[in-house]
Amino acid sequence: VMGSQILKEEIAEVFEMLEAIGDGKADKHRQICEDVIRMLKDGAIRTQDRVREIADCVKGLSSRPNFAPCNVMMVAESVVRTLRVVADERGVALSVKEPAALPSILADERRIFNAIYNLVNNAIPEVSAGGSITVSGELETDGKRIHLTVADTGRGMSHEVRESLFSPRAISRKVGGTGLGTKIVKDVIDVHGGTVWVVSEEGAGTTFHLCLPISCLGLR
Repeated sequence: VMGSQILKEEIAEVFEMLEAIGDGKADKHRQICEDVIRMLKDGAIRTQDRVREIADCVKGLSSRPNFAPCNVMMVAESVVRTLRVVADERGVALSVKEPAALPSILADERRIFNAIYNLVNNAIPEVSAGGSITVSGELETDGKRIHLTVADTGRGMSHEVRESLFSPRAISRKVGGTGLGTKIVKDVIDVHGGTVWVVSEEGAGTTFHLCLPISCLGLR
């Protein structure tokens, strides 16, 4: 994070010199550099947040949630932007589907990002080239909750894997995987007073369902 800030300041000086000599391309290149630096800084901060979340999960502790108005689908789009390069390398299509404008909810945006990130990131290795992962959202009929789904066209889960999800004994099929991803998702949804479940069959893909109340006032 500090390195990205230093780089930003150094590059700003370089572009000031370019403008002084009348290089008409300076503005275009400045914008590209600023975009890349912002991506690096955002990525570093997200990594810090994820490590903190994993540490909380392992220790059985959790920092106090920071509830504020949050657009869940914008968070989902941020997750997709972050992971698109990884998905593209595997030939997997990532998309966010929103049938209509959804209301903001009262939520901890950092935790919501981590929950969606874990689900999408875990799904990518499970989907063959040409497959897809889609994040969708809709307002439930009672108007009090948002129903979020993360659906993939991957290989699906066995009964054993499904039964271990959302618990400390979760099974990871990824090389070097810890199985903590879905446990973290469960912790995030619990702190928001929501519910999470999965529908999956071997060979038929997987869909995670997240139900989040629009208002989390009074929850801890």
